[in-house]
Amino acid sequence: MKRLITILLTLFVLLGLSYGIAHYTHTKFIDYSFFIGIAVTVIIGFFTSKGGGFWSKNVDMVAQATSGYKMEQQKSEFLPNAAFFTSLAYTIISLVVLLFQYRSYF
Repeated sequence: MKRLITILLTLFVLLGLSYGIAHYTHTKFIDYSFFIGIAVTVIIGFFTSKGGGFWSKNVDMVAQATSGYKMEQQKSEFLPNAAFFTSLAYTIISLVVLLFQYRSYF
């Protein structure tokens, strides 16, 4: 049940952002849906990864430089969840629809 709520909430956010930007800029929904999907997928991926990323290493280096003590390296770990897979599926589907919609330009 929790997974279903996560999937529906993620879809609601993706569709809401795409519709809101399209309505605000007076463009088609499909024009922004792929880019919104990429942005949300990257954001979810960034916040669901643990350790060893760029920001963690940067903080470790700053702490090491100011204190003189060597920090332990954290192992990087990525644990995708239902929101990430939903956002990824939305991005792939919107890319296919976008390419189909603008196929005459290729």
